Amino acid sequence: MPGCLKTSEMMTDPEVEEAILHVQDGSIEVYRTVLTAYHRRLRNVVAGLCPPSVDCDEIAHMAFVEAYRRIGQYHPNTNFFAWLVAIARNLVRAEFEKIQRRARNERNFLNHLVAQQLDRLADEDPDTLVVRTTFLAECLAQLNADAQALLGMRYRDALRVREIATRQGRSADAVSVQLFGLRKLLRDCVAGKSAAASSTPP
Repeated sequence: MPGCLKTSEMMTDPEVEEAILHVQDGSIEVYRTVLTAYHRRLRNVVAGLCPPSVDCDEIAHMAFVEAYRRIGQYHPNTNFFAWLVAIARNLVRAEFEKIQRRARNERNFLNHLVAQQLDRLADEDPDTLVVRTTFLAECLAQLNADAQALLGMRYRDALRVREIATRQGRSADAVSVQLFGLRKLLRDCVAGKSAAASSTPP
């Protein structure tokens, strides 16, 4: 790398543009200096774009990787940082769409489970329903206090996932994942108790 190019965050935009020319010629080492020059600045911009459930540091890293992969498409002296931000913005948009798809898929899956459960309940006699309710209470009692509180907020208090996340200082995505895991745990627990009861001689 030519001596006139700096290797710190003090590089000016023209110096970065000069460095990009060397990167386009195949110099990976020079790209590291570009990353150093713009990392904090890009991270700050991305932090303002990202919803709470998206890791801004990961997006910034992915933006630098994608920019290097597409470095041949960049036209020198047309504002590399703006080009970098555009890439990051597209990555944030893609991540947000992925979260929305995941939420839709979970809702669809839960709707399917509810429909299945209603079909099963319609065919069950009252005594069986009482037994399953008892099993569910026993399974709930086996959960720790934090898990019980989370389920209580969601199903007893009917709070939305985002409201719960705000109260707990967590991301909505993390709360959704935990609720999904707890529901599966309870289903498996009730199913296990039901299977054990049906196999036990009267």
